[in-house]
Amino acid sequence: MKKVFGYRIMAQADDGVGGTGGAGDDKAAADKAAADKAAADKAAADKAAADKAAADKAAADKAAAVKAAADKAAADKAAAGNADVERVTAERDALQGQVTTITAERDAAVTERDAFKAEVDRLTKLIGSSATPPAGGGGGKGKQTAEEWLQEQLGKKE
Repeated sequence: MKKVFGYRIMAQADDGVGGTGGAGDDKAAADKAAADKAAADKAAADKAAADKAAADKAAADKAAAVKAAADKAAADKAAAGNADVERVTAERDALQGQVTTITAERDAAVTERDAFKAEVDRLTKLIGSSATPPAGGGGGKGKQTAEEWLQEQLGKKE
């Protein structure tokens, strides 16, 4: 007996002759509902697992892409750094060549100066006194060449 809206209703007995109602139908429906619920729960769990796997794969792909971009940026930076080092090395080598050239010119000028000093000392010994040549502001007549001046100085000594 069932009580519906305050009235008692008698359930028909299940006589097995295709009637409606009965305890067998209720149990089958409950079993079917339980099976449907279990299947729905399993499908939801499978979908959740698939969604989680897809999210994990997407996160792993994104992390791999970020790592690849970072690695590429590091490689590009290293390559740019190497290019800068090569450029600066080439500039340094060129400047070292200039320094070597200028040093050689200076050394040649010093050698030439020393040779001139030795010549002046030799000529001073010949003349006997220290005379200043005209190019150094010495007292000569008008515009006199070094040879003329030297001849004059040698003439004074004789």
